[in-house]
Amino acid sequence: MPTLTAQGLPLHTRSLTVAISRKSDTLWHARGDVIDLRKNGFVPTHYAIQPSGIIHMMSIEIDFDPETLEMKSIAVDQPFVAVEPSPATGGECCRDPAPRLIDLEGERLDAGFTKRLGAHFGGPLGCSHLLTLFQLMASTIPRGVREEKERLDQEGTASELGDRFFRRSLFLDGFEKNRETIDVSIQLADTHSRPASPDDRITDRLRISHEWKTLAAIDRKRFKIQTFDAVERKRSAETLGSASWISHQAIVSELIDAPLIPGLAGRLFKLLGKNAELAPLLDNLLQLAPGFIQITAALMDEYFEQRDDTPEGEDAPKPAVSGVGGNLNSCYMWRENAPMRSPRP
Repeated sequence: MPTLTAQGLPLHTRSLTVAISRKSDTLWHARGDVIDLRKNGFVPTHYAIQPSGIIHMMSIEIDFDPETLEMKSIAVDQPFVAVEPSPATGGECCRDPAPRLIDLEGERLDAGFTKRLGAHFGGPLGCSHLLTLFQLMASTIPRGVREEKERLDQEGTASELGDRFFRRSLFLDGFEKNRETIDVSIQLADTHSRPASPDDRITDRLRISHEWKTLAAIDRKRFKIQTFDAVERKRSAETLGSASWISHQAIVSELIDAPLIPGLAGRLFKLLGKNAELAPLLDNLLQLAPGFIQITAALMDEYFEQRDDTPEGEDAPKPAVSGVGGNLNSCYMWRENAPMRSPRP
């Protein structure tokens, strides 16, 4: 096992998954899910106390043509959102921007789609959590299609209708190592399976298990990367017990001392964007900055302590990052002139 072990108080877990299956001979299906699970403390929001537990639970389902990658239908579900409609929000809630995603039906998941998605649904036009999920799906679906087509060329047997053959699982976990450092662990795994055969063991169905694990220590005061490590392992049914982990520390160490917020995505694309073999590592690391923002919401205790120690008449320090809630224009609910205003915790 790699020695990428995070330490400290568990703060937050973000889970992102994308599963692909055949819906018909000419239509394939992808489902993406995002779950944010806060594990520590609570956050005073615009009108209530938001305790630990599930903060976001959202899904996107896409029917697409595997030959052209054209999206034939898009469905969005948001059972858990951070902001429900209330008088404090003027009746608005986090679900309001979702119809804008449906407008993308007919678009193709080509190399330029992510940029078009950001222009259509980014910032005050959309929801940052659905945007993060859709961006991952836009990267995952073409990869899963390529893997399945390659398998079909080699083996010739199509997967059963409705049988999931490709899944990407990504988990980000944040830990309070001490008052100065946050450990952030990200684990990405692509799993590609072949159709079942009655004479095979279950593990014989495994075609590829491709894992990328990264671990970053973040200076929570300056939002800079203190240490960084990354490892990779690729296994098949034949190498489940023998495949070794490969270190990529030399690559990610170039980001040490770089600020996490803002500008990490640009630096990652510059570092990794031209290397197709490192595309999964790029997808892994693109979750670091948005995931870290979610993690910081579980760090309110220090702010409360500082607020209580602030002499009367002086301004209390602001909570981590930029305050409780979202940055201005970071999403539809926090757009300029929205009914919802920043709370007073």
